Formats: sequence, C-alpha cells, structure tokens
Amino acid sequence: MTSTMPDLSDRQRSQLETFVTAVEQSPHNLVSRQAKADLRTRHLSESLRFAHGLPAGPRLLDVGSGGGFPGIVIAVVRPDLRVELLEATGKKATFLRNTAKNLGLPVIVHHGRAEDLARSELRGRFDLVTARAVAALDRLLPWTMPFLRPGGELHAIKGARWREELEASDRALGSLGAVVVETPDASHDVREDGPFVVRIVRSST
Repeated sequence: MTSTMPDLSDRQRSQLETFVTAVEQSPHNLVSRQAKADLRTRHLSESLRFAHGLPAGPRLLDVGSGGGFPGIVIAVVRPDLRVELLEATGKKATFLRNTAKNLGLPVIVHHGRAEDLARSELRGRFDLVTARAVAALDRLLPWTMPFLRPGGELHAIKGARWREELEASDRALGSLGAVVVETPDASHDVREDGPFVVRIVRSST
C-alpha cells in the first residue's frame, strides 16, 4: 500500500491502513464485494488523488459517504479542510462516526437523506461538496447544490459515462443556478484510472 500514498506522514499512513482494515473487517456491507477486493488498488488510490486535488475550503461536506471513500480519506490527508460526512444508512453512519473517533479525526457525521437535510440548517453552509458513486448528475445536483454557499463548488467523481450524464443534466443545472467549470477532458492531470471529476459551481446569483 505504500506506493499509493506518496508525501504522507507516518501517522497518516497508519490512519489509512487502520481505516481500510476496518472496512475490510466490518460485518456490515459497507461496500460491494468487488469494491472490497479493490479497496487498496483502486478505491484508496483514487480517493487519495481526489483529496490531493481539492482546493482549500475550509468547510467540506461529503454526500453519500458510504464506507468512507473518499470522505474519511479526505479527512486524513487534508487537515486544512473541515470535513463533514452525510450518510442516509444508519449502520454506515455509525461506522463513519466510530471510525473517525478511533482515528482521532475531528469529523462530523450527519445521518439522513440529502434531500431532507438540504432543507435544514446545513443549507448554504459549505464551500465544497463532494460525492462519489452516489447518483447520476441530473439526480445528484438537486441533492448537493443546496448545501453550497454562493460560489461554492461541487466536485463529483463520475464513471466512464460522465459525458452522457452531463448532457442529461442541462435542465437541472439551469434550474439550480449551477455552472460546469471543469470536466475530465479539461483536466491536465486526469489518468486513465481516474478519478473522473466534474466540477460545478453554484452561481453567486
């Protein structure tokens, strides 16, 4: 696992190893069977590259955090960001809280559905929102954009069909006052194995 974690302190390496082991050993279905087999070779390395590419926030919300990729990874390697996680499934939210506590991470975990919490006191509070493998963009946008302050950014990790998702999200973008500012095609450091990030800004108006 060392080769996937350049420029990290010994403490961060230990935290990430402890986290991945906790996911592997959890009795709950935090990730799919295939994902569990690829935790180190794909999911951890992708989350690390994604985390390192995020701008300064300081307040970040990871929506649909699941087993903690990328939210927990971001919290470990980006101590400059104030990381909060949102998860709808109770057992996963509990896992995230316990893991953050065990790792000594100052992470807040919100348990609930994004569409409900977007109408709560969390609305318009975040500089950055992240989401990985949550939903297609046309559904993801209404769940995530309300959390952003004007000028805040959504960084969505998408799969190989990101172009089709983007084309299908025109209506949602317009209705939410959101503007696409970067796609994987325009990124200078995108790799064949990802992450494929679509960056969308909430309009200041």
